[in-house]
Amino acid sequence: MIDRVVVDFEKTFGTGIFLGVDPKMTREDKADPKSQQVQARDKDGVPKWTATVAVRYKNFENVKTENLTITINNRQKPYEAMPIGQTVAIDGLEMGIMKQDKGGFSIFFSAANIRPLQTGAAQAASQPKSQFEQAHS
Repeated sequence: MIDRVVVDFEKTFGTGIFLGVDPKMTREDKADPKSQQVQARDKDGVPKWTATVAVRYKNFENVKTENLTITINNRQKPYEAMPIGQTVAIDGLEMGIMKQDKGGFSIFFSAANIRPLQTGAAQAASQPKSQFEQAHS
């Protein structure tokens, strides 16, 4: 069974809206559902974070919105300076499929990076003025 696939974020969703980042929590003792919650870490001890990004996609004739929760591994909290509502793209997005003990499957996402995009007025302001605009400003 395939357990992970690479997702071309820009072709699939275009852009997303950053909604925030929090520590990814897990049970200290995976066998005890009442054990204390602690921040999850990868095999190298690097803390895991969960970033939430809202995306839109077309489902037949309807446009749907979904929040993707994306795991990012980083020693320090990533994207603290990124404002909520920032338009973003995601690099190295992977979708994983995990079989559940009680039957069925769950889907999860991980990524290498989330990067801010300039849009609208911010993008226009950063573009150099044309010769016409320079002559008439």
